[in-house]
Amino acid sequence: MKLYKSNEPNTFHYVTLVTHNRVPVFRGDEACQVFVDVLSEVREKFPYKLIGYVLMPDHVHAIVNNRINTISEWLHRVRGNSARKILAWLRDERHLMSLKKLELANPQKRQHTHAVWQKDPSVIDLWSHKFVRQKLNYLHLNPVRAGLCAHPVNWKWSSYRAYLPHKPNEVPIEIDWRAYWKDEELAIGNSNHAQKSGDVATRRKKRRAVARL
Repeated sequence: MKLYKSNEPNTFHYVTLVTHNRVPVFRGDEACQVFVDVLSEVREKFPYKLIGYVLMPDHVHAIVNNRINTISEWLHRVRGNSARKILAWLRDERHLMSLKKLELANPQKRQHTHAVWQKDPSVIDLWSHKFVRQKLNYLHLNPVRAGLCAHPVNWKWSSYRAYLPHKPNEVPIEIDWRAYWKDEELAIGNSNHAQKSGDVATRRKKRRAVARL
């Protein structure tokens, strides 16, 4: 499902990622921690606002507000980095049964033999505060509806406890209390992005020039 059309600043996106073949990749804390670490790494390098999230055994929901770029680029970074690190962890820990379930019938480009995620993620634009609250409540209650816990506060891998009073490092990842970007922050982000894009274009031109020698 792709119900997103806008790349306007301060657009909230409700993202759903489903694991390949519905394999319960996130049934243990290790894989959950790997995914949360990727969320933190991406936020540090390519700033975005994390409004809420939940990790379920075979899927993930998140509400994010990108500063620059499109939601597709956020998806590319989060999905790609998390898949690479989760597969590396599964191989290191010899989780052969899980790897077998994630195996592709036909190897993809770059000799990819396994997949963590289904191909088409779902992204929905949230245009009102009411819609954001509705989706936030929905994702926080997801573990309760699935019978995984009695109350959202008992589920470690969601943003529910981040909205409650807590000590530093008591939650897997902090949410962003100021959900909207200021105009000056957007301007700085766009300026930095333009400079990086120019640097990339220059490097590509140099490589092509060297290749012609």
